[in-house]
Amino acid sequence: MKKSLACSFALLALGAVAPLSAGPIYVPVVESAMTDGTSLATELWISNFEGEERAFTSAFLKADTDGTAVPAVRGRVPAEQALYLDKAAGERGLLEIDAEPGMEVNAWITVTRGKRTFYTGVPVISADLAAPAGGVTFLNGLRGDREIASLDLVNLGHEKAFCQVDFLRADGSAIGAGVSVEVPALSMSPFADALGLGHEKDALSARVSCDQSFYAYAVGVDGDHQVSFATPSEAADASLFEKAADSKATITFTQPGTYHNATRENPKKVLRIPVPNGMRAGRVIAEFDFTAGPWNSRLKSGAHGLMWFHRGKFRSNTLININALGPKKDQVKANQNLDIPRGNVTNAKSGLVFEQGKTYHARATYDANAKSVALIISRDGSVLKTLVFPGTAKGRVIEIASTGLFADFGHFNNQHLPEVSSIGWKFANFKVEIFDN
Repeated sequence: MKKSLACSFALLALGAVAPLSAGPIYVPVVESAMTDGTSLATELWISNFEGEERAFTSAFLKADTDGTAVPAVRGRVPAEQALYLDKAAGERGLLEIDAEPGMEVNAWITVTRGKRTFYTGVPVISADLAAPAGGVTFLNGLRGDREIASLDLVNLGHEKAFCQVDFLRADGSAIGAGVSVEVPALSMSPFADALGLGHEKDALSARVSCDQSFYAYAVGVDGDHQVSFATPSEAADASLFEKAADSKATITFTQPGTYHNATRENPKKVLRIPVPNGMRAGRVIAEFDFTAGPWNSRLKSGAHGLMWFHRGKFRSNTLININALGPKKDQVKANQNLDIPRGNVTNAKSGLVFEQGKTYHARATYDANAKSVALIISRDGSVLKTLVFPGTAKGRVIEIASTGLFADFGHFNNQHLPEVSSIGWKFANFKVEIFDN
């Protein structure tokens, strides 16, 4: 496996309970050169959040080849540190990583335009995000202001997969007989012409099904070479392709589609937001969608973690911590403690009933210049609650180290009450914008 371990740097301790091991994950290596020489290479962090060294194994599964016989390479990550791989491999394929508890894998593609940097999160495929054998998934919004660079099918089974791809009109009707393809065992097959999508001008969605456990996605690139992904959805919808970022932020990070489906084996997800170097920000905005699941039977009114957004540890580094409280309390709560002493926070809460199965949008803004933090919870475009409370960033500046920012979604099982895990809750479409001071 060709790889470059560009750097290893310390993480600040999180002090959290380790999750259960949930099996290997798979990172698509989306590496290609644009016509102007721009490289779209997968980069990733393997982070160890534990207080002792942890081990992992990795194997590069070349595209369109049987990956079941590829030997794994063993590696180790020191306590509270991370390994950064600037190019996971020299060609397209899947990077299989099986890590010990307490470790996380984050992957992204970087595009820089002048003083602005765009990070697009690459799907990190785990068992709880894959479709089962015989299942159906949809890739939506395949038309717009971008070129579909490829449609990729990932076979997570240990036997050859037979897949059916149908292109759909806006009303959900199929165009023609579709395309049948084979994908080797434990492998990824990229289709540069998107299986003829370019010839189907009315195609707005693709319906995909395989006879092995699978994952499907499409890669889009706009005229400014910003990368976007169409990731699996449960139903056809012409409008759901993640659009390229158009904000004026210095740094924009997006993690499109569903990135966390909280299960007992995998209750918590940590996303890391890279920054080119340490920076001083005046404003940071983070937003995401979440679908409310069941209330935890351990304490239904407990704090079900929506997002803990921070610089690497709790004390004096939390930009915002958001929790949903269930029956008998029915609230949304948020707090922050940036740059203030132990035992101090600013916070706000308000009554709000979260309905199981409904999807909500959370948008949090930390405005250091205005010394203000705002959280907006909405559903179907309508604002349900707005919380505003004081910000405490020292010198009206948010200092961000080269280790970046962290966003945790959900709690671990058996955390200290009132914090409880959010099993059955789903998280999607995360976006962070960082503005210079």
